[in-house]
Amino acid sequence: MEIQRTVQPTRDLRTALTMLILCALSVSPATAATILYRHGEILTQDPAQPRAESLVTVDERIVYVGPDAGVTPWLSRADRVVELNGRTLLPGFQDSHVHPGTVPNPARQVDLHGLRTVAEISARLRDFAASHLELSWITGDGWDETAFLPSGQPDRALLDALIPDRPVFLTDNAGHEAWVNSVALKVAGLDAQTPDPRNGRLEHRGDGSLSGVLQEDGAMDLVLGHIPPPTRAETREDLVFGLNTLSTDGFTAVVEAMATPALVEAYLDLDRDGALPVRAQLCLPFDPLQADETQINAFLAARGQHHSDRLAINCIKLFLDGAYGSHTVVLLAPYSDEPGRFGRGTLFIEQGRLDRLVARLTHLGFALHFHAQGDGAVRAALDAIEASGSVPKPGEPRHTIAHLCLIDPRDRPRFARLGIVANFSPLWALGDTWERDFAPRLFGAERSAMLFPTRELNAMGATVVYGSDWPVTGESALEGLETALTHRYPGGRDPDGIEDTVWHPEGRVSLGEALASYTRNGASLLGDSDRRGVLRAGNVADLTLLTGTLGLTAPADIHTLHVAATVLAGRIVHER
Repeated sequence: MEIQRTVQPTRDLRTALTMLILCALSVSPATAATILYRHGEILTQDPAQPRAESLVTVDERIVYVGPDAGVTPWLSRADRVVELNGRTLLPGFQDSHVHPGTVPNPARQVDLHGLRTVAEISARLRDFAASHLELSWITGDGWDETAFLPSGQPDRALLDALIPDRPVFLTDNAGHEAWVNSVALKVAGLDAQTPDPRNGRLEHRGDGSLSGVLQEDGAMDLVLGHIPPPTRAETREDLVFGLNTLSTDGFTAVVEAMATPALVEAYLDLDRDGALPVRAQLCLPFDPLQADETQINAFLAARGQHHSDRLAINCIKLFLDGAYGSHTVVLLAPYSDEPGRFGRGTLFIEQGRLDRLVARLTHLGFALHFHAQGDGAVRAALDAIEASGSVPKPGEPRHTIAHLCLIDPRDRPRFARLGIVANFSPLWALGDTWERDFAPRLFGAERSAMLFPTRELNAMGATVVYGSDWPVTGESALEGLETALTHRYPGGRDPDGIEDTVWHPEGRVSLGEALASYTRNGASLLGDSDRRGVLRAGNVADLTLLTGTLGLTAPADIHTLHVAATVLAGRIVHER
């Protein structure tokens, strides 16, 4: 008993400390809304107290975390008591790379995600076009290259047969390719003689005619510019659809990885109306085809127009390479399948310009968010940051490199040394067609054995965060946690229902590491580690409650859990 008294405050002292916290926060215990959570598995992410049984919030702040016995003084004044009954309470999940504004809204866009055959895709397109005769363009997202193997490339002839009367523009599930019909090509004035634009490629058939596949933004923009943009109200509606889904899935913070001007306005509108259901960092995209200083001035104007507790416009998105399917990943050594045609790939922003741009943006205080899949692109980002001399300061947003399919072993220690956050998508680390078929063909066996070195970077002391890249892959943090631990599909069966096997078992991480990537480390990325991401007295009450006990759930069964409640700033915003 003497030992226990030396490491835990007595009940009276604990209550007194809570009163001091309330006074420091200028919260009156007599009038503040108080919620008490007890009898649960509370995984705090606080090394000083990793686990607790009870937690108390007053208005937006946590005022108590500890054993059940310590909440007795709060029972009489609590506005609500939540009996956890052994369920797990966590810091709110953060998605550190997501695109909620581009999730297909079924009211206006066809959703092709999850369809694995040409027949399924054809039926979905035919039905959508027939039921949306009011749309002048048919647009959508999510077609999968695996439906069009062995080439992985669809052809406009199929779209012409399905929808001959209107232009069609459909992005793939990676967001790096578009599939269009002949009407769309005609509207855009594209034909076999059109040269490839910078940072893009027009695919051709064997006879030289255009196939209808447009690779990367440079080519897609040739058609996108002809599509009537959504109205301000429609953009807001689309964004709300995505953000509410994330909130329902337990996310209390997100990094919007592609905040176009229209999306910035939608986020601002929601925040001004008090309707933003998550905290959000907006990353403004840099366009290599536009002048640097013109864009920097626009970035400064966007950052200066608004800042609130829930919304920060302080991040710049830099695309350095592309994706597997288009052979636009930038490598340190040539592609294994067609080295003569694709070489090592080409940086979207050449190194000298990148170095100058990074130095300028970091001097102005922007956080940088790099898209880099290949080891060549990753090195370019690391070199530019190191040359800039940018060192993160406590409490400031940090730079991050996202996707990180390949990282040369010599570059891995640089993440921890330079303070750069490694941003992985856990649902990519499994034996799907991309990693079992495409990657070995593109990169060869030796490089493919080094994909997604999350475990190695954790061991080297790097800060690792998780981003879903939704709608590229699913947004569920619980499915992401399971795959990070198992390197298998959630539930252990592929989309065809066939039992899968463990992919790269040596790369699996622990539950503690995966939870940190979804919580504490995410807060550090955004410069919020002093107020959220860890459940301790004084921090903001951003919480995620699960339907079961995570610590008693086998890794392969984590997907069977659900989010029971999402709490943002002390307020329960979603309850199952």
